[in-house]
Amino acid sequence: MSRRVAVQLYYDVTSPYTWLAFEVLCRYRRPWQMDLKLQPVFLGGIMNTSGNTPPGFLPARGRYMTKDLKRLSSFMDVPVQSSDECWQYIISKGTLQAQRFLTAVDQNSNEHLEEISRCLWMRLWSKPSQEIHEQQTFMKICIDVGLSQQKAEELCELAKTVEIKDRLKARTQDVLDIGVRFRGPVMWHTLSSETDLPLFYHLLPL
Repeated sequence: MSRRVAVQLYYDVTSPYTWLAFEVLCRYRRPWQMDLKLQPVFLGGIMNTSGNTPPGFLPARGRYMTKDLKRLSSFMDVPVQSSDECWQYIISKGTLQAQRFLTAVDQNSNEHLEEISRCLWMRLWSKPSQEIHEQQTFMKICIDVGLSQQKAEELCELAKTVEIKDRLKARTQDVLDIGVRFRGPVMWHTLSSETDLPLFYHLLPL
């Protein structure tokens, strides 16, 4: 009998490549006998600590990314659409508020984390790109996925607490402690009692 593999996906919705990995892992977790654990982190913190520049901010790499994402979007059937307005939004607003909100969802309504994460990626990486930092946006997404108005308000308030801010910082530090110093996605797997190994999206049989 084959053994199940536990996979942790550390992610930030600022990364379109991580969206691709997220959808593939969600899509194939049953045939791959995978227990998938979603772990929101703050990619901006990882980049700042490592001193790396996001690939979309480098002109030559940015031009390549646009073509690459278009190919991968079609191949994986994920509606990623890179645009100048999306990159401008990331530069000016970032995703810290979104990642804190996802951390609150993870802690208090984990069963909705996958769907809410997908909604945020859809807003940011589809055309026209839409903001993902306003409380009213978080409220709307919660209600759209079936949460009550009261629950949505509770999650929005929870996202502002020191507890959630510290939890996001700690989880981001976990990624740095693994040795990650670059963009997402970051995946970590455990097979039975064997040593944990880092996995990267381009090594998966997609």
